[in-house]
Amino acid sequence: MTTPAGWYDDGSGTLRWWDGQQWTAHVRTEPQPSAPAEPAAPEPPAKEPTPQETTAQIAPESIAPVAAEPVAPVEAVTPSRVAAEPQPFVPPYAIPAQVGYPGAASAPTYPAASVPGYPGAATHLPSPAPARKVSVLGIIGLAVAVLGVVLACVPPVAAIGWVVLGLGFVTSLVSLFLRGAKWPGITGMGVTVFGTVLALGVALLTLGIDSTVEADPVPIATPSERPPVDDSTEGTTDPSEIEGAEMVPFADLAVGDCIPLVEYDPEEEIFEVPVVPCDQPHTDEVYFIYQLDDGDYPGDDAIYELAWDGCAAQFEGFVGLPYEESEFDIYNYTPTKASWSRMDDRTVHCIIYSYEDVTTSLRGTAR
Repeated sequence: MTTPAGWYDDGSGTLRWWDGQQWTAHVRTEPQPSAPAEPAAPEPPAKEPTPQETTAQIAPESIAPVAAEPVAPVEAVTPSRVAAEPQPFVPPYAIPAQVGYPGAASAPTYPAASVPGYPGAATHLPSPAPARKVSVLGIIGLAVAVLGVVLACVPPVAAIGWVVLGLGFVTSLVSLFLRGAKWPGITGMGVTVFGTVLALGVALLTLGIDSTVEADPVPIATPSERPPVDDSTEGTTDPSEIEGAEMVPFADLAVGDCIPLVEYDPEEEIFEVPVVPCDQPHTDEVYFIYQLDDGDYPGDDAIYELAWDGCAAQFEGFVGLPYEESEFDIYNYTPTKASWSRMDDRTVHCIIYSYEDVTTSLRGTAR
């Protein structure tokens, strides 16, 4: 059973409001009983006047009768009466007396905010973790690894790139054992592994391309249409069958080299020609070599026209007669489209041709 709401003594002599559940901040001062009046000091007894003085001082007509006031009887206080009077309410618990200045109003109290936690454990907010510094050595290793990947993928400097990749890997690995953030070192090691695989693929691809080029060399020249030969002059289709002949690439041909008769297919692309000493039977001789102008490949027909004009202009200077008056004829070897674009070949070889085998140079024969 709960105590009903009301004003009760809180144990400190102050009346406080009880709301039925707990004490409130509302108080009221209980009126104090007035102190009993002190009995007046007894006056000295007055001197009784003599009959003569009374008669002389007080006139008979001034004396009026005075009614006596009734006196209430004083009720005696007995123990049974004290027990019958209501006693002040004693609450289930008393709050400590508030200390303050006399006459100051008491401030209301609010329940303290509670923070959940384990019983008996001190409650506090966790402090933020300090930020970790970035490892300078790890950043250097990452940068070196990126540089190594770039260099290793460039064939001319691939060897330097492999060395730089190794340095980047070692630097990144060492940074993992130092204080600071570990992500630069881990990233640097990952970049080196990726770069190694990528550079290895590029190296294999480059090696495969080089092998293909060596297995299938670029045609160097295409012979122009050659004048028909006499029936008395028989050519061979296999230059290796010519006795004393040496196969010479076009890049090594020089003016004055003598070439035996070889019957080539007009559509055949030639990489090298047989060269014999000029005192052995032969029909052809190199009499002029020059370079065409740079630029895009002009086409097969344009190349033929340029080569023919250039060779015809130098014929008289080598033989000693104009081309129209000579018994000899000419043809040429010109660059192919592949050698023009892939090898920057611009060389034209001018060949003077005899319809019969000769055993000497055709230079200055004036025939």
